[in-house]
Amino acid sequence: MGFAKTPCYTLKVSKKKRVAIYIDGSNFYFSMKSRFNIKLDLEKFCQKLVKNKELIKINYYIAPLNQKTHPKQYLKQQKFFDKLRKIDKLTILFGRLEKRKRDGEIYYVEKASDVNLALDLVLDAEKEIYDEAYLISNDGDFSGAVKATKDFGKHVIYVAIGNKKSVSHYLKKVASLTFYITEKFIEDCKL
Repeated sequence: MGFAKTPCYTLKVSKKKRVAIYIDGSNFYFSMKSRFNIKLDLEKFCQKLVKNKELIKINYYIAPLNQKTHPKQYLKQQKFFDKLRKIDKLTILFGRLEKRKRDGEIYYVEKASDVNLALDLVLDAEKEIYDEAYLISNDGDFSGAVKATKDFGKHVIYVAIGNKKSVSHYLKKVASLTFYITEKFIEDCKL
């Protein structure tokens, strides 16, 4: 008894690209404020960025304000954090503010946020957590982390907000792609 040969078909399953978004919170806030002077629905913004790709996670890096030294701004920031906590797949990662004094003036410097973002970008690439990363910051100091991420075979999209002076030449040079945020892009993401 013979067996009839039946054609063998292979199903091609198209896998959605897995995307992680890394946001330098302070840089993002001030870039959006100076360029567009608007309040933004961050969840809509992130969904629009990734389109039909699979959004794995959003990491938002920021240093919380001190309640005693900045009571009004602290309350505003806490309300903002409460809104962020409602966004699916978003994690807030806190750095710290360090007090400094120069010429009799007191000012604060954000610490640890950038290092944490850079580490997560690279280590998540090594762990195969994502296929593409979106970096939202104009800080050229991230260029080394972007290079290291690409060494793991990952694509890094630099999300640039601002004008020619504020957009990072270094990030444009090393990123897989630079995506410029325009007024048209954010139109339906405004609050």
